[in-house]
Amino acid sequence: MSSTLRAGKRVRVCLQSDVEENQIVQVHVDGIGVLAIYRVEGQFFASDDICSHGQASLSEDGYLEGFNVVCSWHSGSFDIRSGQPTKPPCMEALTTYPVILDGDEVLVALEI
Repeated sequence: MSSTLRAGKRVRVCLQSDVEENQIVQVHVDGIGVLAIYRVEGQFFASDDICSHGQASLSEDGYLEGFNVVCSWHSGSFDIRSGQPTKPPCMEALTTYPVILDGDEVLVALEI
């Protein structure tokens, strides 16, 4: 989970049971678009789903290596905890969102 909680709206995106360990799930959020939800070491993370380099869907065309999501289009990667690029050709960070767990529900905090 993200340690920084931005003020704003909390939106339910899925259930914990919908995301298996070391997997990525695509969710659609009204007013925001498509997000990728990740589960690594029992923790949940959220980011924009589209790679900032090649416009690939990270949930459909990416895979996890630890806390890095690798875009299969050009093998660039991002740290899912911060959104920062970790391997070229990715240079621009992904937008990440704080994740809140409420029972089995996974929520993301969105700035309004």
